[in-house]
Amino acid sequence: MPASRKRLLTLLFLAAAAAAFAVDPAQMSVKVKEAQLRTSPSYFTGKIAAMLAYTDRVTVIEKQKDWARVSFPAKKAEGWIHLSALQDKAIVLTSGSETVAKQASSGEVQLAGKGFSKEVESKYKQDNKLDYTWVDKMEAFKVTPEQIVGFFTQGGLSPEGGAK
Repeated sequence: MPASRKRLLTLLFLAAAAAAFAVDPAQMSVKVKEAQLRTSPSYFTGKIAAMLAYTDRVTVIEKQKDWARVSFPAKKAEGWIHLSALQDKAIVLTSGSETVAKQASSGEVQLAGKGFSKEVESKYKQDNKLDYTWVDKMEAFKVTPEQIVGFFTQGGLSPEGGAK
């Protein structure tokens, strides 16, 4: 086979392979357990419009600094999500398949399903002589978006950071 024909076939093969594995750049996957879809690109002033879950696929409409405005048709929701909660590759929760973007063994899937129960936490505290009293108190503390805005206003702060 002539060298030019080999090069042409190689280029065609590479182009076909690239097309087969290409991901729509406007599509991204949620890579955290839960992500908040907000009405504006701010943790402090953007109200939560919807909750997204690990593996949910969203369509990116625009990006602004570290945020993306996305639509999520499954919940008929649109809003802002921090880019740190997203990734380009699709996440497929199938064990043992060669075609998945991220693969987990059946043992890993079983372990993930077990979670960190009260019993496991209690044993861990006992074995390591830990006291989670203050952590539990902090986790129980809830602050509304209105309280956060009031805090900013009273302190002369802007949601973007820094004083006025």
